[in-house]
Amino acid sequence: MTPADPNDPITDAFLSDSTYERLRVERYTLIRRRIPQKLVYQSGLLFLLALVAPIVATYPSSVRAAFPGGDPLWSSPLVLWVGVYAGGIELGTATCLIAVAIVRRRYERHLSESQVHALLNVEDVASMFGLATGGFAILITVGFFLLGHAGPETFYSVVDSAPRNPYGPTGVSIPVIAVGIAAAASSSVVYSIGRYLSASEN
Repeated sequence: MTPADPNDPITDAFLSDSTYERLRVERYTLIRRRIPQKLVYQSGLLFLLALVAPIVATYPSSVRAAFPGGDPLWSSPLVLWVGVYAGGIELGTATCLIAVAIVRRRYERHLSESQVHALLNVEDVASMFGLATGGFAILITVGFFLLGHAGPETFYSVVDSAPRNPYGPTGVSIPVIAVGIAAAASSSVVYSIGRYLSASEN
């Protein structure tokens, strides 16, 4: 077996000169993927968030009337803010993962084991917030917007049963189309960086 056997990454990590790789496989973590793969997953979540724009753009007229001005694409409903926060979490945690990858590549030979553990702690926290917390919030956001395609009866029953209209206006106007465009652009950037990091590992 060579030190770069792709079929046995755990043994490969133990045999490599990388303290980071050795400690990474030794520690317990819920998300064991490498940083480039995590970034690709996060880009997928951001792309999912971007789908809110085409979702609301294809609402039937009976549902569109429930939004301020009758134009959901340019409205800023309350539930959209869940997606805004989720997108912020994805971008923030993706930035943390990219920073960890850069620090590891440039300075790993000069890092002590405790410093490598600190890097891995940052990676684990960023991964959990990005893929679990942020991902769940994005699923909630997209789910609420998809209700508009479940039929007027279902849509208005949700509106009537909620303590506050989730599709009502908010004080700060950030339209759905702006969130969709920003999420799509962010998805492309995060995906590209993830693929670049993956290619540079090979």
